[in-house]
Amino acid sequence: MKKVIFGIITFLFLFIPCSIKVEAKTINDIRNQIKELEAKQAQNDNSKKLTQDEIDQYTADIANLTASIKKTNDEVAEAEKSIIESQDQIENKRDQINEMMRYLQVSTGENVYLEYIFEAENYTDFIYRYALVSQMSDYNNTLMDELAVIINDLETKKKDLAAKQASMDAEKQELTNKTIALQSNLSAMTAEGTTIAEDIEDLRNEIEMYKNRGCSDNQDVTTCGMGGMNSTGWTYPLMSGCVTSEYVGNGNREDWTGSVSGHHGIDLGCNSEGTPVYAAASGYVARVVYRSSCGGNMVWVYHTVNGVPYTTVYMHMLSINVSTGQSVNTSTVVGTVGGGSTSYYNGGYDTCTSGAHLHFGMASGHNAVGFNSYSFNPRELFSFPGVYSGYFSR
Repeated sequence: MKKVIFGIITFLFLFIPCSIKVEAKTINDIRNQIKELEAKQAQNDNSKKLTQDEIDQYTADIANLTASIKKTNDEVAEAEKSIIESQDQIENKRDQINEMMRYLQVSTGENVYLEYIFEAENYTDFIYRYALVSQMSDYNNTLMDELAVIINDLETKKKDLAAKQASMDAEKQELTNKTIALQSNLSAMTAEGTTIAEDIEDLRNEIEMYKNRGCSDNQDVTTCGMGGMNSTGWTYPLMSGCVTSEYVGNGNREDWTGSVSGHHGIDLGCNSEGTPVYAAASGYVARVVYRSSCGGNMVWVYHTVNGVPYTTVYMHMLSINVSTGQSVNTSTVVGTVGGGSTSYYNGGYDTCTSGAHLHFGMASGHNAVGFNSYSFNPRELFSFPGVYSGYFSR
C-alpha cells in the first residue's frame, strides 16, 4: 500500500507545474539596477561616440577617395586626349615623312641621295648637299624615336591611372562596408526595443509607483505592491485566435523567416487590427512604451498568480488603453491588435512585424526592464494549439 501511495505522489509531482524560483526584489534593488544601467549607459554612450567618430572618419575618407577618383578619372581622360592628339601629330608627321621619302625615294636605295650629292656644281655645294642629306636622315630617325617614346609614356600613364583608380574603388568599397557595419552596430546599441535612458526613466517611475502603493525601501515589491491582487490562474489575452510564431528565446524562428534570431514571446494571429487585447491575469500596468521601432506600442503588466510574481508583455498593438500604475483584471482591455498598418513594410514605424498579430510574452518576477533575460515559453502555462493548426478561445 505504501508503494502505491508513493507512486501516486511521485506521479502527481511530475505533472505539477514547477514554479520558477524568484528572488525578493526591493526598491533598493531597483536603485542598484538603475546604477548599473547608468554605468552601462555611460559605457554605451562612449562606445557610440567612438563608433560615430569612426563613421565620421570613414565618411571623410570616402569623400576624399571620391575626390581622388574623380581627379584620376580626369587624368585618364586627359591622357586619352593627349594620346589622340599625339596620334594626330604622328599621322601629320608621318605624312610629312612620306612626302619627304617620295622625294628622296629611299625605297630604291641610296642612288637618289648619291645623284643629289654628285650633282653639286662645286666642292662647296657638294659638302652642303652631303650635310643636308645626313641631317635629313638623322631628323627622320630622331622624329620617329621621339614619337614612339611619347606614345609609350602615355599608354603607361593610362595603365597606371587605371590601376590606381581600381585600387581606390576597392578601398572606397571597403570603407563603405565598414561604415555600414558601424552604423548597424550603432543602431543596435539599444535594449530590447527601448533605449537604456528609457529603461532608467521607467525604473524611476516604477520606484515611485511602489512608493505610492506603500512599499518601503527594503520590502519585497512583488508582494507589497500588489495590494492583495493575487490571481489564481491565467486567461488567454484574446477572445480567440491562433498561433503564428513560436517562442524560441535567443534561437532562430524557423517557422517564420529562419533568419531572425530571438523571439521572447508567442505570436497570436487570426485576428484583424483593432481586436481587443485583454490582460492575461489581474495585476497592474508596470510600463508603457509607445511607437517603438521594434515592438510598436507595448504594455508590461505585473501579476502575482498563486503567490508567484510574473510579468506579461503585449506588443505590436495598434492602440494602448491603459496607463502606468493602473490596476487591471482579465476583463481590462489593455490595447488593440496592431502589427499590420503599423509595420514598417506597410509604411509604419515598427520594423519587427509584417502583419496583424499580438506578441504575447511572459517572464518570471516583476521585470518589465530586462524582460527578455527572465522570459519563458508561455506554453508552460497556456495550452496553445500548434502553429496554424487550431484555434484557442477564452
